[in-house]
Amino acid sequence: MNTVIVLSKDFAANESAVVDLKSCGLVNPLNALTFQNKTGQSAKFLWQGDILYNKEKGGYFKEINNDLGVKVSHYEGFITVTNGGGEQYLEGALKP
Repeated sequence: MNTVIVLSKDFAANESAVVDLKSCGLVNPLNALTFQNKTGQSAKFLWQGDILYNKEKGGYFKEINNDLGVKVSHYEGFITVTNGGGEQYLEGALKP
């Protein structure tokens, strides 16, 4: 399946944004979440689903590489993206 842009935003230092994946129909199955800024730096997070309880929305995004200082948290189909310490434009893409 194609990559879907879920976030495109100018961030202030330490600013957060919430993305509703449920409304886009992108809750399950999830695969990888990537971010890139205008200078080509990037961050990649892989989805780690909750296989023990087989919950549709349970799991987290595991950081693989992160040149941007971005933090990602997931809760019930919503992700919160927190920018690092500097201002930057971020584009986030999700591969379902």
